[in-house]
Amino acid sequence: TLYFTLALKPSSFNAFLFLAAWLNTPYVAMGVALFFVQKSELASPYWGALAMLISVCGILFLLDAIYWHPDAQGAIAVMMAPILQGVVGAILAPVVLWLIPDARR
Repeated sequence: TLYFTLALKPSSFNAFLFLAAWLNTPYVAMGVALFFVQKSELASPYWGALAMLISVCGILFLLDAIYWHPDAQGAIAVMMAPILQGVVGAILAPVVLWLIPDARR
């Protein structure tokens, strides 16, 4: 996502820092969540698969908004990417819990 931040050509270093922090927020959150889940009774490879799915979809979304179909609304799409990744994670997390056999008690 740092490459995408540079591709957006921010006007100042502060704008670069803001965009870089904003676009990396989902990945940091998923990393922290995976760290804590691995130590709990809910540890499962499904969590890693969910994190990979969200990461790949987020990168593809940014590629589409910045390179494949650039338009005037692309800036809105880029700013919404972390929010959409969070929504996908919130929707699919119960599915992962359902897939873990011991969590269905």
